[in-house]
Amino acid sequence: MASDASGKADEDTFYQLELTNWQRGVDAYSAGFGPLTSQSVPTLLEKAGLGGGLAAGHGVQQSILDVATGQGPVIDAAISKAKSTNFDATFSALDFSSNFLRLAKQNLEASHPETPIAWIEGDAQSMPFDGETFTSICCNFGILHLSDPDAFLFESYRILKPGGRIAFSAWSAPPATEGFDLILSAVNDAGNPAIELPDGPPFFRFSDAEESERSLTAVGFEDIDVTTVDSMVWDNVESADELYEILLEGTARTRELLRGQNAEQTDSIKEELRKRYSEITEGGSRPLCMPCVVSSGQKPLN
Repeated sequence: MASDASGKADEDTFYQLELTNWQRGVDAYSAGFGPLTSQSVPTLLEKAGLGGGLAAGHGVQQSILDVATGQGPVIDAAISKAKSTNFDATFSALDFSSNFLRLAKQNLEASHPETPIAWIEGDAQSMPFDGETFTSICCNFGILHLSDPDAFLFESYRILKPGGRIAFSAWSAPPATEGFDLILSAVNDAGNPAIELPDGPPFFRFSDAEESERSLTAVGFEDIDVTTVDSMVWDNVESADELYEILLEGTARTRELLRGQNAEQTDSIKEELRKRYSEITEGGSRPLCMPCVVSSGQKPLN
């Protein structure tokens, strides 16, 4: 586990909750969320300027950092894109979970065994890089799990080269994200929504385009773009019970919300979830809609 020099991250109970659950939830997240979250990757890479923009236009080697790499889908797609479009790049992946880094390394050694990748175990809020190092920084849903997202944006600005771009994804707010809307409404109506959790940033903060623009501008980014990827669907979830298990075993805050229910509340939540899932998916005949928001910006040239 990494922390900043003051040890602040080690004392951060929200950080500890996230780290503990991401160390243990690797397989459940990868199987449950992996097919869904990978759908945002093409837009993320495009908005991060991969294969285009200033660096490529001037013949400069691109350097890509994937923050909160998880099981590695962003780096996997970035390498494939570099090969298919014939641009030169280096690749780095950072995560605070050693278990996710281990899985990502295993996945990438299988899909791109010949491509060097720098694997870094570290904190996105205090990244171990000196100066202006990267031309592109991507973060696929990782910003949702930081106790200080603005610190991550500041750090990204610091380590980007002039003209470099950052792009990060976050879930759209319910009811647009039907999976989250289902579980949160079921807990609210059939369980106890007031489970005490460590203080953390609003989960859907960056679903708001104005908030993303404000946050990126405050750090110094320009040429800001906020794009909704509304084509994303959770097509590997086939029942309410499967949805419940994925959210219980493959999340952090939602897991703690569900674990905080007593046995009677849990049974009521599951029953309510089954009813609502059937209604919203028309008896299971369509997948859950799960759009996301990709926000991006560029570090000025001067």
